[in-house]
Amino acid sequence: MTVNNQIETEPEHRQGNRHAAELKATVQIKESNDGIWKEVAKVSSVSRNGAGLRLTRPCVVGRLLNLTMPLDPELRAYDKKEEVYSVASIVQYCNASTIDGETVYHVGVGFVAKKMPDSYKADPAQNYRISGMKKDGLWSITEAELQFKNRKQPRYWIAVPVLISLLQRGDNAGAKEATYTKNICAGGVSVACSLDAKIGDKVKFGCRDLNFYSMAIVRNRRINKNAAPTLHLEFVDNEFPIDAVIAARVEGDDDA
Repeated sequence: MTVNNQIETEPEHRQGNRHAAELKATVQIKESNDGIWKEVAKVSSVSRNGAGLRLTRPCVVGRLLNLTMPLDPELRAYDKKEEVYSVASIVQYCNASTIDGETVYHVGVGFVAKKMPDSYKADPAQNYRISGMKKDGLWSITEAELQFKNRKQPRYWIAVPVLISLLQRGDNAGAKEATYTKNICAGGVSVACSLDAKIGDKVKFGCRDLNFYSMAIVRNRRINKNAAPTLHLEFVDNEFPIDAVIAARVEGDDDA
């Protein structure tokens, strides 16, 4: 999946997804200072930035867990010569479904670091949120004061290539940037984008792979250290086909 040659991370997604059917990961979650549970999970999708898993237990969105798996070296940010790759990961979504009469949980995680932060060591139940992306391709996180609350339109950590075009900005009108989504819901998305877009500006949002195009309004612009700013966009005239994206991922998980 590509928009044009400016997107460099997508081949990693393609390669990771091809290998996911034969990949399993050991998931370790520390629910308290004394309580830990582990599970060997099927990996439905994987990239340098994160993975999709199928678990028998639910995970709290915003919490950290540890994944250990024999990941291909080109998808690693470090330890490329080690037999297995161990990475601290943030839970970005957890959706229940029924397979063969049993409840399973489709979980998406973003890779954040080789080791857990000090705040996690002090409190394993600490919640976090993504605040940007580091140069090595791992997500930056910061502590969240409140636990994640389900929205009327839940957001999902899914990276897909998109094209953002500025409108009605004088000399900047028509400026475009190929980038990727950071999270998605039916009514809007967050994207990494260095365009000079201001809050209230209108942009044209295009995702060629899903044949989705819409006008959108910039609702927020967050500056990130050592990474492109994050634009929070609200769609004006269409809803993102999030159900199709999730269904495709779940179908891939079931096929695995």
